[in-house]
Amino acid sequence: MTDNRGIKSLLVLFAAFAFCFLAEPVRAEEKTALDGIYVEDISVGGMTEEQITQAVNDKIEQLKPSVINLSAGEQNAQVTAGDLGLSCANPEVAREAVTIGQEGNVLKRFQTQNRLKKGETVTFPLKYTVDGEAARQAVENSTAALNREATDATLTRQDGEFVVNPGQSGCSVNVDESAAKVVNYLTTSWRGGIGGVELVIEETPAGGNAEQLALVKDLLGEGTTEYGNGTSGRKQNVAVGAEKINGTIVWPGEEFSVEAVVVPFDAENGYALAASYEMGKVVDSYGGGICQVSTTLYVAVLKAELEVTERYSHSMIVHYVDPSMDAAIAEGLKDLKFVNNTDAPIYIEASADGSTLHFAIYGHETRDPNRTVRYESETTSTENPTQSLTEDANASFGSIKQTSYGYQGSTARLWKIVNDNGNETREQVNSSSYRMTSDVYTVGTKTENAAARAELQSAIAANDLAKAKEVAAKYSQSSSASESSDQKEQDSEDADSDASEKTDDSGDAENGDTDSTENDE
Repeated sequence: MTDNRGIKSLLVLFAAFAFCFLAEPVRAEEKTALDGIYVEDISVGGMTEEQITQAVNDKIEQLKPSVINLSAGEQNAQVTAGDLGLSCANPEVAREAVTIGQEGNVLKRFQTQNRLKKGETVTFPLKYTVDGEAARQAVENSTAALNREATDATLTRQDGEFVVNPGQSGCSVNVDESAAKVVNYLTTSWRGGIGGVELVIEETPAGGNAEQLALVKDLLGEGTTEYGNGTSGRKQNVAVGAEKINGTIVWPGEEFSVEAVVVPFDAENGYALAASYEMGKVVDSYGGGICQVSTTLYVAVLKAELEVTERYSHSMIVHYVDPSMDAAIAEGLKDLKFVNNTDAPIYIEASADGSTLHFAIYGHETRDPNRTVRYESETTSTENPTQSLTEDANASFGSIKQTSYGYQGSTARLWKIVNDNGNETREQVNSSSYRMTSDVYTVGTKTENAAARAELQSAIAANDLAKAKEVAAKYSQSSSASESSDQKEQDSEDADSDASEKTDDSGDAENGDTDSTENDE
């Protein structure tokens, strides 16, 4: 019995000695990781902390070329882990790998060593992190090609038929939210190798409405005017203005402004110099003739029965349409505007072939086929041109040149006449006032005869052409105030020629307001 107690005491003493031996830590300069210790898939047994750190860094470098697919539906882009600024998020793992089983709680050290001796392994996970700004920049740069602008549904006319293009929705990568997803994936889910992240996409629907555009099939109204007798500059301006409006789509409820589409009137915008009227005089200005474009469109708008919200008559009568069927344009002052008051889009077609200007408005016809509409112009008053005389002190005495042909002033109104299954109604559409301008004559007063000059100047001041002719005849035999009959005849011919040149488009001239130029002549 005594012997058994001695043996037990000896065993206890041995166990205590062994336990204390295990508990004694290894000196730091000699410490290496125990066999069976791993950092991720790196076996670090026998490595010092510094060596483990280097192995981890090597692992990170090996992972940097790993491709991360960034997908947006059927499209995708690619970045690498290196592009995202990949690095180790837990560099302290090297210290942990070295100390496990060798430092800390005695019992835990004993248990770890025991497991390792049995062939088990202990693995420390490697955690990853990325640079947030680098990730954002990489996502933005790599996905720029995935962004797509929305395209509107469009309507074109080809070979007399309408073709509807439904358009396409747009999409753009939300860079901030997508970068945040990439960072989260790399730091929580990714374990190396090829990876993938679904990008955050923001969609923009296609503009327009293809179904509504498909309703545009019917001719609602058209207008035609002739401009073949104009100058080359005027013809160019008419063609340019028509082309700028051609193909325009106006949606239900939308207001269309002619001025907004055709300005500015300058060479850069395709316009040429052509005669216009300003303050009652003929001047050259860019865009001369554009009023015929707005006028011809106005005729088509009236026949289509669209809602006209702004329209001005010309200051002076034009002759390519009846009175009150014109529509003047003066940049910043006069415009033609109308609203699409139908249930579908309208399509404006314009053509100018050098002789004929034509506008056609297409849409969805809902009017009763038995209903007809026509327009009548009524001139309510007229005022014939007066005479206006001006002096030319350098022209021979008594010479008379007509330098400008006046225009008859008038007032007019336009009537809309509707016949609805035999029931006729009349409605006034507008009223217009066209200013009278004078026939202008230039009278020469060059003479050394003061009395003759004074008498002729008196006739000029009174705008009395008959008196001026009388005075000229009176002194025609006077050597101080005479000129040859041949010279007078030549002056008369020159006057006709000059006046003709100034009114080359005489049927199409408008007189500008005192503060504006109407771009037509």
